Amino acid sequence: MVEMKSPRKKKSQASTPPVHQVPQMIMDRVSFLLNRSAQRIREITEEILRPYEITGRHVGVLATIYEMGSVPQNEIGVCMRIDRTTMVDLVDDLEKKGLVERKDNPSDRRAYALALTAKGKDVLPKVLKLGLEAERQYLSHLQLKEQKELIQILQKLVKAHFLQVKP
Repeated sequence: MVEMKSPRKKKSQASTPPVHQVPQMIMDRVSFLLNRSAQRIREITEEILRPYEITGRHVGVLATIYEMGSVPQNEIGVCMRIDRTTMVDLVDDLEKKGLVERKDNPSDRRAYALALTAKGKDVLPKVLKLGLEAERQYLSHLQLKEQKELIQILQKLVKAHFLQVKP
């Protein structure tokens, strides 16, 4: 059995996080390890982004618009593997916050093209920096070389499974 600590709580909460026993056969599972890692990074990211009232997914949409330029929201959804309903909700949130705007798409009158507003362009570098800080916090238990190796391995897996790029 491996002891696993619960995520840190605010100082006003219990000072010592509870420890849970995780069976070794579970700790040996890649799916468990990747899921727990992603879950923890999301928790750290949400905490860090809280002042902006956005999530990592919102940041991903903003970054995609910035990288791709004004594009239809369905293309962003496909690129980020976000279903249509969730994508509409994310864009609605970002539009209400004044970070993106929907524009008529000249090539398809049924679809909107998304563009960053001036506020979105101002906020994006700040939230990207915060997202990197969340990753740094999570990866702080690894040496820099190990961090780079982990990123390379994960990139290889994502390319192979989602982008059909051969290693």
